[in-house]
Amino acid sequence: MKYKKALILFILSAVLFFSITANARNIMTLDEIKPGMAGTARTVFQGYKVEEFPVEIIDIVKEGLNKKLILFKAGGEKIEELGGIASGMSGSPVYVDGKLIGAIAYGWTFSDHRYGMITPIEDMLKLLDYADENQDTGNSDEYTNIQLKTPLFISGMNGRSFLRLKSKFEDMGFQVLQAGSIGMAPSTAEPLEEGSAVGLQLVRGDINIAAIGTLTYKENEQFIAFGHPFTNKGDVDYLFSRAYINSIIPGLDSPFKLGTVTDELIGSVTIDRGAGIAGRLNKYPKIIPLTIKASDLDRKQSNTVSVQLVKDEDILTSLIVDISLQALDSTLDRIGKGTADVKLKITGKGLPDLGIERSNMFYSRNDIAAAALYEVYELFDIINRNPYQKVSLIDIKLDVEISNQDNVALIQEARVLNKKIEPGDTLDVEITLLPYRSEPIVKLVSLKLPDDIKTGSATLAIEGGATFTSYQTIPEEKNAEENYAIVEGYTDLDSILEDYLARPKNNDLILQLYPPYSSEKEEAIGENEGDIDKEKDDIGRDDIIEVGDAQSTEKASHSKYRIKDDEEEASSEIKLLETTEYVMEGSLFIDINIEGEEPESEDTGAADN
Repeated sequence: MKYKKALILFILSAVLFFSITANARNIMTLDEIKPGMAGTARTVFQGYKVEEFPVEIIDIVKEGLNKKLILFKAGGEKIEELGGIASGMSGSPVYVDGKLIGAIAYGWTFSDHRYGMITPIEDMLKLLDYADENQDTGNSDEYTNIQLKTPLFISGMNGRSFLRLKSKFEDMGFQVLQAGSIGMAPSTAEPLEEGSAVGLQLVRGDINIAAIGTLTYKENEQFIAFGHPFTNKGDVDYLFSRAYINSIIPGLDSPFKLGTVTDELIGSVTIDRGAGIAGRLNKYPKIIPLTIKASDLDRKQSNTVSVQLVKDEDILTSLIVDISLQALDSTLDRIGKGTADVKLKITGKGLPDLGIERSNMFYSRNDIAAAALYEVYELFDIINRNPYQKVSLIDIKLDVEISNQDNVALIQEARVLNKKIEPGDTLDVEITLLPYRSEPIVKLVSLKLPDDIKTGSATLAIEGGATFTSYQTIPEEKNAEENYAIVEGYTDLDSILEDYLARPKNNDLILQLYPPYSSEKEEAIGENEGDIDKEKDDIGRDDIIEVGDAQSTEKASHSKYRIKDDEEEASSEIKLLETTEYVMEGSLFIDINIEGEEPESEDTGAADN
């Protein structure tokens, strides 16, 4: 009995507290709202000016578990002229008897657009009080089919880079449109108020990507908007700004607001949940500066693109790659062949020594801009999707120089000049390179042999750094299962990046000697000789061309010719990287004989007493 009294007292106290809070905030709760009530909504139809239009409450509709929405019909001269409520009105506050009841958030496509749904204000106010990570502030799943599409405006991008991002964001449920650049909107003396047009920005600077909606409510330095989720990710850290509305465009699907964000940054979005977005004014998120310098060496033209990116790992790789592609395409003003020198510098907490750098040369016969960004994509895909630790990126700098030259060469011939080869000798190799449509070039390269190398038959592999890499297009984004293959066999992010950065560059000429096997392995090798020969046949033995003592094939990989000891250390490799002026393609294999006495091994037996 005492328990029941205590429970009733607690419920009454809670109701009284919320009633006092509601009165203090001048809101009307859902249980006070009745069908037939008349109200007004506030939004921006053009420019910055907030205007009102009438609404009629039709009913209260239950949606999902313990969730209710308010069904309404909009009216007024401008609504009738436009054909109904528009995308971009999400968050427009609705008042009955001067009290805030919620925000316009949902509608139907290919229907009478004067009808829509309002998210109750008490659900939205929970976003301001959000503190407990597990607290339920609503889930958008049950509303997905009727949610007003949030117009996502992309400015400063066109062509294929725009289409790539458009496709990605449309898959996320956004209505993607091109817009004018930031700064094109006129300045305003209009105050920020309930009903003002606002923008949630993902990218800011020379290129802008922003969703435009409406401010529902602000209290001190806190605000709520949209009335439905943006990404529904919970805790976020997005840019928040004013927006300018050019006009509202009628449409069969639904009308939509055409606008642009302004250069007036006003705060940050920190919460993104079912009832809307919320955040703080005059407090700004941590961003990632991205600077891209693109140079066309033939036309002596260069452009620098500078943007600020939000820290959202799910979209960050796409943003970096597609914005970089826009910078290259705009500078080259063509899609075609060429050679690119690429330098990438990434600074961030969680990276080895707080940063990594990578430079490389790329060549493409079809699309050099896309080829130049191959490693940019791969590195950020590793960083953003690694399962070991979060990397807080601080700064990104990308420098790409492109020419129309065919700086690519094929390894045509090779021969070892030594008459006799013994342990400790320097192997002198004459290599003939065939640049594209040019005269052959002969290079002399020396490779020092260890003093303790085994004697007998060995194989010298000569390869180009770009031989086994296909980078003619930017890779498609990987799913979680495919990404696992990248990290399989590693235990931390540092080791993945260390191996990646140690990879030969495309313009490297690689010489690697595979020494004779030790006697304890001979038996195992004998058992596998048939398998090795079969592998050679499988990779295309008919394509092998005899060139002196060398064999050349573009399909063969030296790793297939060898039974590698799993415990062998990388430091035992006999390998040389010779940097050239060309992207190197092709491979040759030369069999050599190392003469001399077998090096003495240490006596591991027990000593005599």
